[in-house]
Parts: sequence; structure tokens; C-alpha cells
Amino acid sequence: MSSTKLSLSAAALACAALLLSACATVPAASPTAASSPAASIAQSALLRQDAIKGAYEIAVHPASGSVFVASTPSFEPAYPGYVHRLDARTLQVQQAIQLPRRAFALGLNRATGTLYVGNTLDGSLTAVDAASGFVKGVFQLAQPEKGEDGKESVAHTRKVLVDEKHDRVFVTSPGRAGKVWIVDGATGQVRHTVETGEPWTAGVAYDEAANRLYVSQGGIDEILAIDPDTGAIVQRLSTGDSKDRQKPEHFFINLAIDAQGGRLFAIDASTNQVYVVNVADGSVVRQVPVGGIGALDIAYNPQRNEFYTTHRGVSRERPEGTGAVTVFDASTYAVKRVIDLPAHPNSLALTPDGTTLYVTVKAPHGEKHPAFRKDALDGVVRIDL
Repeated sequence: MSSTKLSLSAAALACAALLLSACATVPAASPTAASSPAASIAQSALLRQDAIKGAYEIAVHPASGSVFVASTPSFEPAYPGYVHRLDARTLQVQQAIQLPRRAFALGLNRATGTLYVGNTLDGSLTAVDAASGFVKGVFQLAQPEKGEDGKESVAHTRKVLVDEKHDRVFVTSPGRAGKVWIVDGATGQVRHTVETGEPWTAGVAYDEAANRLYVSQGGIDEILAIDPDTGAIVQRLSTGDSKDRQKPEHFFINLAIDAQGGRLFAIDASTNQVYVVNVADGSVVRQVPVGGIGALDIAYNPQRNEFYTTHRGVSRERPEGTGAVTVFDASTYAVKRVIDLPAHPNSLALTPDGTTLYVTVKAPHGEKHPAFRKDALDGVVRIDL
């Protein structure tokens, strides 16, 4: 790389309840007995909760012992979006926050207690008070533009990443002309709009110590380094494999950083591999197969020196599969563990201490999939590492 995956019927349960109530007086449950199921759930090292329609990204809020999940039950413009607060251990839903716009991405500023929600289809951000759930504001990033057909549209948002130190929000915008917005977290004003010159600007990572923003995309230069203070592109990193920006060989859909080790982990939706890139010289250190198709998300854990990937297990040509989360040793790049999470693992989030990994899991939406069920709910999985 150069620089440039025995239930009783309701009636039976009801009959059983009536028989019991007719025959005996059931003593009230003791606090210990009442709390034991929840305690048992909380202690489980691997836990799944299917309770959300249209789940997308997830964010961890250690201060409240909860996680937030963005959801959009319908893509229709008149429908709202939601943020669901779940108990970080039991994954029980504690709060549902309805938003004026559809919700997809999440970025949390723990210092200010502000949750930023990416309204992908509206080209905007919604700021939510993480403690109360009150909406603080909606920040319109993309302005309407007329296309060749005369219809107005706005550029979409994708990933939302927060720089807590400088109270900034980095938002990527995938499209034929990719861009990045650098947003003032307090006012919602766009400080810089960075035109990347490449299509499908999607992934994002930030090195706080070096004050360097990295974005990943398609095109010829699959990774860019940006000075967030000025919005200037300071380094273009390319595999050298693509010769045509509109017909790229790679799509680095998501990005993670090992700041101390000077490495970027780019997950490629085109080849279903992780490209490990040396930040200093742009060279490709290793290409690591994710072990399936539909590669999507990636996260790096500095405490354990591991990285994690999701692959959905489906493609347009093969719509019937299921996916998994894979745990890799970041030193040897060997697979340490594969966790099947049907149907389609989606987004990842790590606790700051590196002890717990959260995953959103999508239900199949296509009727051709063998596991498709009408009105099925999406899930959240907690994995104790």
C-alpha cells in the first residue's frame, strides 16, 4: 500500500394459573427469589435479547450501566426513529426514546452526556441527553440538492464518531462523491466539510493522541488521513489495486485503529478480508479473511489486543446464509473464537475497559431466507470477553 447465527400454549398456561389459584394461596415471592432470575441472566457470559424492530448501531453508556440501540422500524419518511436504553447486563429494555427522524448510527460523548444519532436518510444528526432521553436538537448537515431528474435529495450520513476531548463529532457520508463532516458537538455547526474525492466514504477512526482522523471508502485511495482542525487531507493511502474510482476493487466499509501500535484495521466488503495497514508508511501488513461473506463491522480492543469482526453471511448471490462474530488475536492474526449469531450480526460496541462486547443482530428481511418470519424482531447480544 503506497502513501499517495418446550413451550406451553397460552391457553395451557392460563388453565394452569386458574387451577393453582383455585387450589392454593401462593405465598409472595421473597426479594431473593424474585431477583434470582435477573441475577442469573446478568451473570451469564453470553446473553441474547430479541426485542427491537429495526435495530442498527449500539453504544455503551457506562455511567448509567446501560447500552443504547438505534432503531428504525420503517424506511418510510413519515415514520419516526427510536433509541432504546437496555440494561447493560440483563439487556432488558428500560426506556424507549422516540425521535423525529429515523435512527441508524450512534456516537456518545461521555464527557457531556450527549448521544448523537445519525439520521442517515435525512442527512442529519439528532442530539439526545443520555441521562434523560430528551432530544436536545437536530443538526442538519447535508443541504438539499437537485439531481439530473430535477428531484431534490440530501447526502446521507453513515458513521458517527465523537472526539470527547475537543467536543467534536465526525460524520461520514457515503455516495458517489464521498465526504466527511466535522461538527461542533455543542452547537451542531459544521466546522469543516471534507470532500474526499472518492466514492462511498463510510468507515471512521480517530487517533486522539495524534489528533488524526482516518476515513475508509472505495475508490483508488481507500483510506485518508485528515487533520480535523483544518479539514485538510494530509495523507492518502492506497492498496494500488483499483484503477477506476467508480469501479473499485475494494470497499473498506468500516475502520478500527490500534493507535499505540500504529495500525489501522479496515474491513473490506468486497473481498471479505481485514486489511491491516501500517499508519506510518501506508503498507499493508496483513490480509486476514473474516471467515464468511457479508463482512461488515470491526472493532479493536487495546486491553486484550484483539479485534472483532461481523459478517452477515449473505450476499445478493447467496441470500440464505447466517453470520457470525469472529475474535482475532491482533498479534498473530489467528482466529481465537467464532460465535455464530443467526441470522445477521450487524454492529459492534466495546465497553471502555475492554471486558464486554455488544452486537446487534438483524432478523432476515427477505422471504427467500429459510429463517424469515414476518414481523421478527432484531436482537442484541452481550459477550463477556
